Amino acid sequence: MAVKSLSKRQFLLLSGDIASVLFSFYLALVLRRGDTLAYFLTFRNIFLLLSLILVYITSFYIFDFYNVRFKFRSTRFLVSMGGAFGLAYLFGIICFYVFPYKLGRGVFLISWTSTGMLVFGLRLAYSSLFKLHKPRRNVLVLGNGTTAETIISSLKDNTEFRLKAILDKEKVKDKLSHERGVDGKGTIEEFVRRNRINDIVMSLDANSSIELERALVNCRMKGISCYTFESFYERLLEKLPVLMLSDRWFLMSGGFNNLGSRLYKILKRAFDLFAATAIILISLPVGMLITMLIPLTSKGPAFFTQERIGAGKKPFKMVKFRTMARNAEAHGPQWAQKNDGRVTKLGKVLRKTRLDELPQLINVVKGEMSLIGPRPEREYFVNQLSGKIPFYSLRFFVKPGITGWAQVNFRYGADEEDAIEKLRYELYYIKNQSLFLDARILLKTIRVVLTAVGM
Repeated sequence: MAVKSLSKRQFLLLSGDIASVLFSFYLALVLRRGDTLAYFLTFRNIFLLLSLILVYITSFYIFDFYNVRFKFRSTRFLVSMGGAFGLAYLFGIICFYVFPYKLGRGVFLISWTSTGMLVFGLRLAYSSLFKLHKPRRNVLVLGNGTTAETIISSLKDNTEFRLKAILDKEKVKDKLSHERGVDGKGTIEEFVRRNRINDIVMSLDANSSIELERALVNCRMKGISCYTFESFYERLLEKLPVLMLSDRWFLMSGGFNNLGSRLYKILKRAFDLFAATAIILISLPVGMLITMLIPLTSKGPAFFTQERIGAGKKPFKMVKFRTMARNAEAHGPQWAQKNDGRVTKLGKVLRKTRLDELPQLINVVKGEMSLIGPRPEREYFVNQLSGKIPFYSLRFFVKPGITGWAQVNFRYGADEEDAIEKLRYELYYIKNQSLFLDARILLKTIRVVLTAVGM
């Protein structure tokens, strides 16, 4: 299954934001300079406009403005507005004052203020137009056992789908016998029509009857979307249901296309080198400050090196800023815990902001890691988890990363259950990895750093 594409609602918000930036910039030129439309469309203004649009859209994405499940009438949204426009203000200063096309503070401030008002108004109008608390699509779950329960629990409080009906595959005939259609007997097609089902989620196995499968084909021909449990879980939650998968599923499922793509690997490596070098140079003052503060706040060195397992299960020495007290694992390896007493006061700040990961950029330059990928794990935990979690070893087919899909969607792993949850996200990334998904992860990582979301 491919990475989610831009939905109609997201496209509506994106188009409105672009229109807001264009109108605000034109308004600022008219009010401040009295410029005409012809001047507005000059090359230098178009270049500046494209830069501003990129600035605003990036800031809005970082602060989740294109999440259609976001409640745009909430305190959280107001906080996000402040963060997004604060970030856009900093980026905008670069566009207006660093680029050679200087238009003055007045144009910038008017356009920035006007954009904020329009974007805020657009979100309020959107909230009124689409009542987000009401589900959009009716779902029929056709199955039985724990797999069905997993899907059912995932649908609770979902704003895109509503669980309309559940049918046990083994008792579907008994259930449908009470449904009287136009032909005098109950059919799955008639049940779907009567209950206005939009999506059918089903398990396909050896016990599925030919009659039932033919009925589902008829439903699909009438425009009803049909999903297997695994594909619907992936679409709904953007992770893979590890405990529901089989070797056959990996053989028959789509995705995993870039695992063998030489072009993707070359582009990703080139980006890793460029971005890692740039971040090292930009963050050098911060890194030097942290290097001085760590020994001052707790006994021990500033850096911490540890052997981790990389791609192909090859060990390498990973380096990071020390966040725990010296000899924190004198009694052997331990899982990181919430409110872990081994973490220093400065270490808590570094972990929340992910600044403790900065030295790993050296590992990226050396080619041992990538900016994006599953987190590298220690051999002790790899041996422990490989024997207990199915398909755990698949994470070693790609380079480990400083950040990843699991890191921006889940907390630090504290036990085996957390390791399973992280693997669900990691396998989703491996299956769907692309430059677009990498860009999403980078932007989400910026959000994590700016909002200090972490353990």
